[in-house]
Amino acid sequence: MPDLAISFPVFAGFAACLAMGAFLRGLAGFGMALVAMPFLVLLVPPADAVLAVLVVQITLTLIDLPECVGHADRRAVGMLTLAAIFGTPVGLLFISVVPLWLAQIVIGSITAAAAAALFFRFSLGPRPGPISTTAVGFFAGLFSGLAAAPGPPVVAYFLAREVPARTKRASMIILFAILAVFALATAAFKGALHLHVVLLGLFSAPLCAGGSALGAYFFRRGSETSYRNVALLAMVCSALFGIVLGLSAWLRL
Repeated sequence: MPDLAISFPVFAGFAACLAMGAFLRGLAGFGMALVAMPFLVLLVPPADAVLAVLVVQITLTLIDLPECVGHADRRAVGMLTLAAIFGTPVGLLFISVVPLWLAQIVIGSITAAAAAALFFRFSLGPRPGPISTTAVGFFAGLFSGLAAAPGPPVVAYFLAREVPARTKRASMIILFAILAVFALATAAFKGALHLHVVLLGLFSAPLCAGGSALGAYFFRRGSETSYRNVALLAMVCSALFGIVLGLSAWLRL
């Protein structure tokens, strides 16, 4: 593995790959790691890739914050965040009991089922109650602690709500940034966040900002239907990716 501190090609390749994922983030409000991670892990260790992506995610959200705050459902974001904070330690406890490959298959299967339900127009209405919102946040935290995958419950929750696409997108951007801060703080506390990882994220941020801005450009010119179709497709890809990863790891045992 090349030394990140002196290898410019690694930094440049990482930034270019992540910029492709940033395009989907700008378009849908999520999915940056989904697109980029298969390529990023060819350049750097998976743990470093995940943490660097979190650094970029926080940086991009600081750029988008003025726009997103005005459209986000701040009440839902707050409830989801609090519930996720309680769910994450539970997921971490299950790590020693549930193999990662099994967690990936289960999460992928749940994501696929949620995508199917959304395809057939399952709806939570415009304003879900506190119980359903808290449950979604808890599972997001659980999946985050178990397999670093908080996205599926949150994406399904917002896609099932009868609110404008800009509200869904803005809410997810802010929520995932908050969870990223929490994850980075946890990694720093454990001594797993190193300077070269932070520099990798900061180096990638300008190019990723361009990719995200391009995605946002197409989002503003799209329709509610096109947004829903893109988000559902991203959910299906996420489900398949998780299942394939889990099955591959299981077959290597």
